[in-house]
Amino acid sequence: MAEAQENPPVPIQVEVRTSRNLNFGSFTAGTSGGNVSVSWDDQRTINGDIVELNFGQPVSAALFDVYANPGTIIQIQAYGETELTNGNGGTIYLTLDSFNTGQRTFVTQSPSTQIPNEVFVGGTLRIPSDNSGTLPGRYQGTFRLNFIHQ
Repeated sequence: MAEAQENPPVPIQVEVRTSRNLNFGSFTAGTSGGNVSVSWDDQRTINGDIVELNFGQPVSAALFDVYANPGTIIQIQAYGETELTNGNGGTIYLTLDSFNTGQRTFVTQSPSTQIPNEVFVGGTLRIPSDNSGTLPGRYQGTFRLNFIHQ
């Protein structure tokens, strides 16, 4: 008697839903700039001329729910720096650089296509030097990730 794993359905179906947005919380930047990072496990670190503030929205990594057949190999593709703007002429830069999957390629572990594989994503804000006074404000922007199945 021979046993083998059954072939996956063709075409392979992968669905990704955003469950939580990436949030760096509140901070203030001096004229020299610096970096603010949020890791995949919601830990914030700062360096440079930045002071963290403990009010407002809580710090959080982005959370994506990935629905796929168990054992599906998925690669996460990110696209370098993303510009975030404040509507007042200020620009800062976001790089996605922290993944709970360890690498950007992982194998789905959930036992069913009805149970999500949670992917937490953190990043780093690069705040440039600024003497113009345009940096203060609430920043927004959109980053793009591709979840590619193999």
